[in-house]
Amino acid sequence: MDAIPLIAAGIELLESGYVVEWTPSRETASGTITMPYPRYDSRLLEALSSASQLVGTDFDYVSHVDEVAGLNVKEMSRANLSTFLTWVQRSERFCDGAIDGFVQDGRVLQALRRAIELGSNAGARPMS
Repeated sequence: MDAIPLIAAGIELLESGYVVEWTPSRETASGTITMPYPRYDSRLLEALSSASQLVGTDFDYVSHVDEVAGLNVKEMSRANLSTFLTWVQRSERFCDGAIDGFVQDGRVLQALRRAIELGSNAGARPMS
């Protein structure tokens, strides 16, 4: 499926005031206590994945993340946005709720908008 509609659906979700739902900690029957974790709307995850497909994945993002951490997402180059989106998605693997932080500060919405902008440019090609 085309990436743009999936990214647009994610933008619509975020613009509607979406708040990440957290599953609370609980004690299981065996006495194990679970940690809270986020339950992301599939439209958000599909939008992030589609945006990465559109601008490319930075397989060496760890080497570039310091360069993009303080940049204005609205002005990022294709390479910077690739690094940023890879960082956002990979962060969740190491810290539950990392994506939620990026949603709350508005950078995910900005990144999705920027991905469409860069992907819509005539002659734009995704990075390999």
